[in-house]
Formats: sequence, C-alpha cells, structure tokens
Amino acid sequence: MRVKFWGVRGSLPSSLDTFGWIEHFEKLMNEFFDSGYKTKTDISAFIRTKPPAAVGGFGGATTCVEVTGDSKSIILDGGSGLKFLSDHLEKSGRLQTENEFHILMTHFHFDHILGLSFFAPHFLKGKKIHYYSVQTETEEIVKNLFKKPIFPVGFEHLNADIHFHTIEAYKKVNINGFDITPFKMDHPDPSYGFRVEKNNKVYAHAVDHEALRLTRDQLGLDSGLFEKADLLYFDAQYEEEDMSMKKGWGHGTCDRGFKVANTFGVQQILFAHHDPAFSIEDSWNHKKKAEASFAKNYAQSKLIWDFAFEGQVIEL
Repeated sequence: MRVKFWGVRGSLPSSLDTFGWIEHFEKLMNEFFDSGYKTKTDISAFIRTKPPAAVGGFGGATTCVEVTGDSKSIILDGGSGLKFLSDHLEKSGRLQTENEFHILMTHFHFDHILGLSFFAPHFLKGKKIHYYSVQTETEEIVKNLFKKPIFPVGFEHLNADIHFHTIEAYKKVNINGFDITPFKMDHPDPSYGFRVEKNNKVYAHAVDHEALRLTRDQLGLDSGLFEKADLLYFDAQYEEEDMSMKKGWGHGTCDRGFKVANTFGVQQILFAHHDPAFSIEDSWNHKKKAEASFAKNYAQSKLIWDFAFEGQVIEL
C-alpha cells in the first residue's frame, strides 16, 4: 500500500501569516550562510540537509489521507487537504481516467468535512462517489454542505452519481479492494478509526482519539485497530501536561501514542492532527519533547516514528 497525507492539521486550517513566513525564510537564509554555503548552486544542497518540514513546515490543511494499492484507492476524511487531492487528480490526468471515488468519514466535525464541497468529481457527469461511515446521518450532512447560503451549488445540481453507505463498527467490509474495519475512538462525538488492510499490510487511521484507554482490557474490541499495524496515524495534538485542562476534548498526545504502539506491536507511527495554534517552531519543540520521552521510556524499542507533514508519502 501507498499512503499519502494531503492534510495533517487539526481543528482548523492554519499556517504562518505573511510576516511569519518572512521571519522563517530569513532564519533559513541566515542558516544557509552560517553553514558555509555561498552561491545559488548551493541552495539545493543546503535544503537536502534538512527534513522537509524544517523548510516548508508541517502543512496547514486539515485531515485527508489517500491510500492506494493495485491501482485502486480510498480516501479517509474530507478536510481541506481534499482540495489538494482534487487538484492533483486534475493535473495528473487521473480525473479523466478514474470514474469512481470512495470516501470514508471518521466523523463530522468541521475540520474533517470542509473540503468535501471542493472535490471536483462531484460536479462531473459519469463520476460515482461513494461515502462510507458508521454514523447514519452522513447523507444529511453532506447534502447540507451543498446548500445556499453555505455553498452556491445545491446538491440536486451535482452531476456525479453519489451513494451513501452505512457500515458497522467491528465488521470488516471490502471497499474498492481494501478490507476496512471501523473501531470506536475516544472522542466526545461519535468518531471511528479505520483499519485498512491490503496485500498483508495494515494502515491504522486514528485521528480525533484522546487515547483514554491504553491497555487491551481497557480497549476491548477497539484494540483490533492497533494490533500489529504496519503504520499507525495517531492524533497527538496536545502535550501530556496540557491534558488536565483539555481532558474530554478528543485529542491525544505522543506519549499515549508511544504506549499504544509499544503495547500492540506497531511497526511505525506518525503523529498528526497538529495544533492550529502551533507555528513551525512550536511543532519542532513539540517533537523535541517527544524525542526526550521516547529516549527515556522506549530506548530499546525498534519503533519508527515521526511527525506527519503535508504531502508525505509512506510505502508499506
């Protein structure tokens, strides 16, 4: 499987303002010369010394993940990152060659649905769009997005053939060649993570998850989401010291992600749903604290981990 992250920000699309980017670029230019680089031809070499997010940030679009395998794909969540995927479909020619699209919805907080109205296949004849969720109100919510004065084009004027499917928690279903199982997240409004299986690989999608339950006994059936996942995408919007004030908000921490990964034999974890209030520097400080925690508590672990960034691709 190939997993691409089109949006990794939490709660609200967010990026540096103009002057914030000026400050960031000024810092990079100073580092360029301080590192001994001097000419235009050195620019690429300098950039390659840094992780992508250290140069371009972690991204500003909200949750949208695309999983592909054997020339088929599914989309998880319809945050503002879905607009980037939509643009890619057009620029790459996929919009002309692909006629069916499958969108899985974890839940319906605004940051997970605000890209749906801008997904180009909705407006094209001959395209089919399938929505899947455990919640039964999906059709009503999506139709309300395409309604004045929220959006200029009414649902009844969309040209695509649109279908809504209700799936059951804990029951595996095949969607476009992928085996999908929903599991309940620790979130104040009903939200479901998805275990995606194909070609003996497992991607576990666990955003908007506070991880109040950490052990097999506590999680019960929901432990099935994490068991021996090749890649776990985990909500770490907050730091552990924040949780006394943000308990019940439905978002987790790196420490909780490490515990889950260690307990369930996860191979790789990417932390996401980045706080919209965080600057690039804030996110790096958040990551440094996670590095210290991992070194202290899991020094012998073989777990691969990082912070997800917009446009990142993981091959499983």
